[in-house]
Amino acid sequence: MAANKPSFRKNRNNPARRRWLVGGLAVFLLFDIGLVALALTATKPVSSAGTVVEPVETASPPATEPAEVEPTVVEPVETETTATVTPTRLLAALDSSTAWRASTGACPAASAAPELTTDSGATWESSNASIDTDASSILAINVIDETETSLVTLDLADCAPQLVSTFVSGDQWRAYPERAAAEWYVDPATPATVHSPSGDVTAPCAAVTTLAEAGDSNVAVVCADASVFTTMDAGETWSTPASVPGAAAITATTNGYEVAVANPVGCVGASLVRVSEDGVLDATAGACLAATVGPGDTAVSAAEDGTLWLWAGDAFARSTDDGASWA
Repeated sequence: MAANKPSFRKNRNNPARRRWLVGGLAVFLLFDIGLVALALTATKPVSSAGTVVEPVETASPPATEPAEVEPTVVEPVETETTATVTPTRLLAALDSSTAWRASTGACPAASAAPELTTDSGATWESSNASIDTDASSILAINVIDETETSLVTLDLADCAPQLVSTFVSGDQWRAYPERAAAEWYVDPATPATVHSPSGDVTAPCAAVTTLAEAGDSNVAVVCADASVFTTMDAGETWSTPASVPGAAAITATTNGYEVAVANPVGCVGASLVRVSEDGVLDATAGACLAATVGPGDTAVSAAEDGTLWLWAGDAFARSTDDGASWA
């Protein structure tokens, strides 16, 4: 009888073997889950070159055109003095370098203190014409030559017209009351009357403020209403009035008369216009002498050599081209 051989075939239903299989599978699954989780939670490496922050685009407000602002244009103020007052300044020139000037006022408060220049107005030397003459207000200055000058003044005693003269360039003055009768002048006490070398004549207006003589028979007057009249027969007849708004002073020239106008339109200061011997106005204004001009403080004079002298407010100048320019 043959002996039984042991059997080496595995028993697949072995309980222990099943437990090992289940355990291994569980371990595999856990390991796999771990790998998946690690992959999901991994982060990208940070660049060492620096972090670039992309600019955030923001919506810009719609562009608006700048508002057009109209420039402010300041129009120059047109100044024009229309009324005329009695001048408080007088000026009389001999030539381009020598002239007399004076300020004046009401008699008997005013004194006669004319000033002389021999260097075209660079310097002025004052003199006292009231000493030994009792001269008060100066009405007119007449320059004869470099040493002789006469003033028509009012005297202190009764404010009557008189002539005061110097023959030594103002170093000494002497009164000649009787000689005033031969002069042209307007007495402020009787502005409706003009005194001529032939006697008193009726003025062509209610009040004359100043005059300029061109000879014994020829004269021009400026009236308070800014009208200018001329006569060529010592006041027997007068021209038709020439209206010169702002007329402040007047002087005789070889071509008629030059009228200084204070603050005409377009000029803060003074300029000149011309009136002919027969009273025709040439309204073409000369150059403006810039100045701060007040009532009565303008004077003008034409010298024998044609030089025009103008004293207006705080300015003093001369012209050698009939007022086309001032220096």
